[in-house]
Amino acid sequence: MNEKAEAYYFIETYRATYPVSFLAKAAGVSRSGYYKWRTQGARPTREERDKPLLIQMISLYQTHGGNLGNERFKDALYEKYHVIVSVKRVRRMRERYHMPLKTKRRRPRKNGQQPHGHIKNLLNRNFNAIKPGIKFCMDITYLEIKKPEKDFLYLCSIMDLYNNEIVAYSIGEYQDKELVNQALDRLAERGYKKGALLHSDQGTQFTNFGYCSQLKKMKLTQSMSRRGNCWDNACIESFFSKLKTEMPGFTQPETAEEMKQAVADYITYYNHVRPQLKLKKSPVSHRLEQVA
Repeated sequence: MNEKAEAYYFIETYRATYPVSFLAKAAGVSRSGYYKWRTQGARPTREERDKPLLIQMISLYQTHGGNLGNERFKDALYEKYHVIVSVKRVRRMRERYHMPLKTKRRRPRKNGQQPHGHIKNLLNRNFNAIKPGIKFCMDITYLEIKKPEKDFLYLCSIMDLYNNEIVAYSIGEYQDKELVNQALDRLAERGYKKGALLHSDQGTQFTNFGYCSQLKKMKLTQSMSRRGNCWDNACIESFFSKLKTEMPGFTQPETAEEMKQAVADYITYYNHVRPQLKLKKSPVSHRLEQVA
């Protein structure tokens, strides 16, 4: 809060006790300035102005594992949210809200290759599948909780592209390999066709050796988005958007336990009740009708 705003709040606090002209003179501001401030309302703080953009930045930061530089961060904000923002503001907010670049980009050696360099984009935005259990996409998003203090949970979901059904998911306090492994375990319990495609972005949770090895053990075929291109995994991104937009219409969870229950309830609603635009019915209804 700047000095003038503090002065105006001071006048507002004591205006019932002392004349406004006296308080304005004592605070070093004009009466007209105070009345203008009072009529228009207090200007939002920088934190309040930052909040809408901050939520979007946290989502992108987590999606890309902290690996986006400021220029690419700016481009990603426009590509995903159609938000135009300067590199200067991106840099300021990353410093202020603790979103450091986790890895420094290095020029690859002549014959060098990143660990995931051999993983191709086999999905290539072909989001259609002719039967269940042969083509999946996977991603992680954050969920904000308010009590006992502001914090985040992370939701890892796996979608069957045959009918956009969420067939496996996990929720945890950390965006790590354990969160991903829990979702993979639930996919294994659910079942799938041998050699089924599992697509993800290039987040560190999906590029590490352990994850790649686990997919081989499960006899899943790994596919990966192109770098910095969120549209390559648009279906699961669309689900996350629907969850965050529609879930508050049912409940507004504040604690971690309330959030976990709310997500479970919404996924049940999404799978069994909510009609898909392209299917004209819910994912489960479509699957049962087609497979029967």
